[in-house]
Amino acid sequence: MFDHAVNTYETPPGDRFQAPRTNRVSSRISNPIRRLLSHCYPWITSASLLLIWALASAGGQESTLPSPGAVLLAARDLSAQGLLLPSIGASALRVVIASAIAIVIAVPSGILSGISKLGSLIIDKPIHMLRAVPFNALAPLLIVWLGIGETLKIVLIAIGVFSPIYLNLRDGVRQLDPKLLELARAYRIPPKDVFIDLLLKGSIPSLITGLRFGLTISWIALVTCETVNSSTGIGYLLSRSQQFSRNDQMVLCIVMYALLALITESLMSVFEKLATPWASRSSFRLIPR
Repeated sequence: MFDHAVNTYETPPGDRFQAPRTNRVSSRISNPIRRLLSHCYPWITSASLLLIWALASAGGQESTLPSPGAVLLAARDLSAQGLLLPSIGASALRVVIASAIAIVIAVPSGILSGISKLGSLIIDKPIHMLRAVPFNALAPLLIVWLGIGETLKIVLIAIGVFSPIYLNLRDGVRQLDPKLLELARAYRIPPKDVFIDLLLKGSIPSLITGLRFGLTISWIALVTCETVNSSTGIGYLLSRSQQFSRNDQMVLCIVMYALLALITESLMSVFEKLATPWASRSSFRLIPR
C-alpha cells in the first residue's frame, strides 16, 4: 500500500530533466542580454543628462544656458579659428608632464614614509603642512619665484597631484600584513624579491586610488594655472569666452573638462585591470549582474 502511494508521486522518466534544460536555455539567452544592457547603462544615463540639458535650455533660456546644438556650433567655430585642438593638446600635455613629475616624487616618498619610521619623521610632517595649504594660495608666491611661464603651471599642477598619491601609497604600504614579511624572512627570500613582489605589488591598489584622486585634482588645478598669462589651453578659452560673454564657449570648455576627466578615468580603469588582474576575478558585488 505504501509503495503504491509513493509511486503515484514519482515524476515520469521522460519529464524529469525538462526543468533544468529550460533553465539552461533561459540562462544562455539572458547572459548576452545582460551583457548588452550592462554596456548600454552608461549611455542611457548620458543620453538622459543630454535630454535634460536640451529641455532646460529650451523655452527662451538659450541666452543663459546654451543648447547642445549651440555648444557644437561653438566647437566648430573655435576649430575653424585654429584654437580648439591646440588648446586641448596644450592642457593635456601640461597635465601629463605635471602628473609624471608628481608620480616620480610621490612614489619613493610614500614607500619610504610607509616602511621607515625615520622616513616618516622626515617626510610626513612637511607634506602634511603642504597639503593643508590650498595649492591656489601658492600661486602668487610661485609667480614671484618662477615667473608666469609654463614652469609655473606645471609646478602648480604637480603640487596638487602629489599629495593624494603620496598619502594613499603611504597608507597602503603601512597596511600590508607584517606576517608576510616574517614569512619571507623565514624562507630567506631575497630582499629584492620581497620589495618587488610583496611591497610594490601589494601597494598597487592604493597607488591606483591615489592616482585617481590626483588626476582629478590635476584638471581642477589646470583651470587656475591656465588663467595666468596663457595663450593656449582650455582655461585660456574659458577666460576668453568670459571676456566676450560667450556662454556657448564657456559651456563648451566645461564639457571638454568633463570629457577629458572621463577619458582619464577610462585609462585608469585599463591600467588597473592590467596591474591588478586578480582584482577583477575576486571582486565582491552586493548586487549581482
